[in-house]
Amino acid sequence: MDRTGKIGIALSIVVLVVWQVFYSKQMEQALVVQEHAAQVAAANNATSPVEGKAAPILPATPPVAVITPSVPVVQIAPSATAIPKVLEKFKSKEVEWTFSNLGGGVERAELLNHRAEGEKCVVLNEFGGIPIGALTETFEVAVLEPFETEVAQDRKSITFRRTDNRQFTIEKRFLLPQAEQKGAAGFQLELEVRFKNNGSAPLTVPSYAIRAGSASPLHLNDQPLYTGFNRSNAGDTKYTDINWFEGGGFLGIGKSARPTYSESGQINWVGVTSQYYSTLLTPLGDVASEALARRFLVPVADWESSGRVGAGVVPFAIDGALRFPASVLEPGKEVIRKFSVYAGPREFDMLKELGAGQEQLLDFGMFGFVSKILLASMLWLHGILGSYAGAIIVLTLVIKSLLWPLQNKSTASMKKMQALQPKMTVLKEKYSDDPQRMNQELMALYKKHGVNPMAGCLPMFVQIPIFFGFYNMLGKAVELRNSPFLWVHDLSQPDTVAIFAGYPVNVLPLIMAVTMFLQMQLSPKTGDPMQQRLFMFMPLIFVMFCYNQASGLALYWTVQNIFTIAQLLITNRKQREGLQAS
Repeated sequence: MDRTGKIGIALSIVVLVVWQVFYSKQMEQALVVQEHAAQVAAANNATSPVEGKAAPILPATPPVAVITPSVPVVQIAPSATAIPKVLEKFKSKEVEWTFSNLGGGVERAELLNHRAEGEKCVVLNEFGGIPIGALTETFEVAVLEPFETEVAQDRKSITFRRTDNRQFTIEKRFLLPQAEQKGAAGFQLELEVRFKNNGSAPLTVPSYAIRAGSASPLHLNDQPLYTGFNRSNAGDTKYTDINWFEGGGFLGIGKSARPTYSESGQINWVGVTSQYYSTLLTPLGDVASEALARRFLVPVADWESSGRVGAGVVPFAIDGALRFPASVLEPGKEVIRKFSVYAGPREFDMLKELGAGQEQLLDFGMFGFVSKILLASMLWLHGILGSYAGAIIVLTLVIKSLLWPLQNKSTASMKKMQALQPKMTVLKEKYSDDPQRMNQELMALYKKHGVNPMAGCLPMFVQIPIFFGFYNMLGKAVELRNSPFLWVHDLSQPDTVAIFAGYPVNVLPLIMAVTMFLQMQLSPKTGDPMQQRLFMFMPLIFVMFCYNQASGLALYWTVQNIFTIAQLLITNRKQREGLQAS
């Protein structure tokens, strides 16, 4: 087997291994979810008169909401403070913010210009029951105390206030975005938290956690690796997906669940993220001392009532928080902490506007520079064409046109290799007992006929960073959501047209496989028959890799296959015409 064949096989194995890693993690989570779904449903029924929902709040029995790590739904407990639950809604151009006096924060943020299932809007902090901006002394068990609520007459702010029997006052004031604000500002709130000692003795402000809300997948087929917890520790951005909470262990041996993630340091911001949306909490001033996160199963009834597809099976969600150290507050003194809250899409330019490196949570991986170039190019082309599918097609054609000279050189080299195949076979048989001599004779043969055995692999080497650049970019480009193309309803999702025997029928990956097979048939045959048979598995490998990914990825690869087929047909025709003329 020559060097070209070995390189091709190695590349195939790399692609297959990468796909297997992603797929195995997804299947692992799916099995865990199905195993626990019935258990969660039973727990929901046991803890609430209405599945997955808190019981109605009546003035006679005012509640305190308690979140426990084992059953992540709102539980009702008696309270001595006679304040019923109150919800206040504020609608801006981009978001409808719903505030709750239980915990004094944002219960949910409905993105008015972003669609989820059907005609429903995307809702952030939809599950889990802990408001964004709630203060809790512990992270694992959250007691949501009731606050008095005050709405400004101009409805530009809402204030929550609570004073205990020690004359310790907690006041939280949210400033709302205005209609004229654009970009990231349309999805932002400013939060000012004020601790004041109105008593005559020093008080300790506890090491409280301020909650960043929760994030969950929008669809059951969203990659679990995309749901997780982001944080910036002294400027170093890190990400932990929900699979981390499954625990470690070698090959599953010794694996034990991890209930909570905790990281100490200089925390500049934290965020809970799904594949295309994030809720970010950023201190304005002093940094926090700890970042916290935990995973929980979405209650079955909540998932179904949200209009999601896939009744009876639910995904994991994640919630997070910042923690500040305890401090002593003298009589008459106060401490003020300010925060920025962002609840919106993971658009690179918007995240960059936030000004603290939040755009780094869009980690495009090893070939991030390629992803950023592709993303900027796609957005520019969309501005001209008005279609993301059209932008992907044109961008693919531009890339393939730039690579045309390289592809021609590769094809010519492969044809020379094909012509030399009989002589190479003779040398391999002659020096089968002396591999070193065989390699020397092969290299001499290549040199004599002006053949570079590596030239045939050059297009593949160039295509690998482009492919993974597209993969990472299309998997995180929120702009593709709900973008149609022919039968494809959403370029950010697989193009499922039917379900057959429980399996989705995705058309674009199948077309991609056919075009890839045709491309291989038209390409010059190099290597021995065993190598050629191994290369025939390439379409299958790429189908497995792309089958459940964003259909935009399969669209890109299909278009580039069709372009390559046309290129090979033109090249082969010119060569035939040249032979006939001579």
